[in-house]
Amino acid sequence: MRKDKSMLAVALASGLLAGVACAPALAQQPSFTLKYGVLAGLTGEPAASGQAWNASAKLAIDDIAAKLERLKLPMKIELTDSQDSQGTPQQGVEAAQKLVQIDGVDVIIGDFYSSVTSAAATSVAIPNQVLMFTGGTNPSLTKLNASQPSIVWQPVAADDAQGRALAQIIADALGPKAKINVGARNDAYGSSLAAVFKEVWTTQGGTIPQYVVYNQQQPTLDTEAQQLVDGGPDGWLFIDFCQTFEKLAQPMIRTGKWDASKSFGSDTLNDCATRGSKNYPGMRATQANASSGASFPAFKTLFAKNAKQGIAFQPFTAEAFDSVFVAFLAALEAKSAKPMQIAEHIVDITNDPGETYTFEDLEGAIKAVMAGRKIHFIGATGPLNFAAGGRVNALAYDIWQHKPDGSAAVIKTISLK
Repeated sequence: MRKDKSMLAVALASGLLAGVACAPALAQQPSFTLKYGVLAGLTGEPAASGQAWNASAKLAIDDIAAKLERLKLPMKIELTDSQDSQGTPQQGVEAAQKLVQIDGVDVIIGDFYSSVTSAAATSVAIPNQVLMFTGGTNPSLTKLNASQPSIVWQPVAADDAQGRALAQIIADALGPKAKINVGARNDAYGSSLAAVFKEVWTTQGGTIPQYVVYNQQQPTLDTEAQQLVDGGPDGWLFIDFCQTFEKLAQPMIRTGKWDASKSFGSDTLNDCATRGSKNYPGMRATQANASSGASFPAFKTLFAKNAKQGIAFQPFTAEAFDSVFVAFLAALEAKSAKPMQIAEHIVDITNDPGETYTFEDLEGAIKAVMAGRKIHFIGATGPLNFAAGGRVNALAYDIWQHKPDGSAAVIKTISLK
């Protein structure tokens, strides 16, 4: 009997010691609530893209929340609010103020308009140290990061790369010294990308007979349309959004001098049919490849299954989807939902070396990070490879073409030279 009591005492002591030994590990588990806000044009001209952007961010947040619940971890993630920027800087600032000052979000996913992002970042996000993952492509956006760690993150290739891609694609199709008329909307997106293209095109020996930067808010663009068919061009480049481009395209068609098959568009004109407008058979457009990730098909399937009925899938919204996972995994590695602490880990979890994970094995990524192992998250868009300044390194571009049946599809993917 005495021996049994001794063995029992040893067992109890061992169990107690084991419990004590486990306690530090439990105490080290991060416990936080990470709050996201979406900033996008949910009504008006950008509504089709904005609703898809919002839906993609929500899908990612819901997916992470489900995994955390299944793993019974003391962390929460939520979409606190989605605010409508209406695609305008003034409304975007007001919407961002609501997200930050009232909703108290840690991370803003959006906007995908460069002008809105610039205004909201300058007035709201940077002064309040709230992270922004933008779909805007203006190269100046990440230059707003005056110090490290960065606050504004750009998970899409910037326009200085897109301008080079457009020049490469047009040169391949029409020759490097072709005469190209350029029409661009007068905002941060249009004027910046047009200027990049102009510099690249003229440097390589091409000419631009007509360079028209127009006020996209005008009720009609008949005068600009006439200018853009003058000068005997070999082709055209247009930088605009679908609804306002339609105001330009219709009067150009009426001149009888415009050939859509010799026309090229920016990334916002790749498929206007999915954005509540129309396509122009033969026209081509470029877009940074957003589907090179092995998990892109799974993202597309998830969208089709769970997004609200009536919201059309748009490939570029993989940028919003990926950004949610990047912010969460960086927060997990930082053991904090504080934005500036998250920012310090974004480069680390999106670059080699590290164990490779996609959202399809999120539980594995979570366990690896909590075990202190280095990971490299690969997005649905492909390897992100964020630099400390906030930009990704994208070298692949899709060439889209508008089809006779009104649809559009990728006809080729190129590597940027």
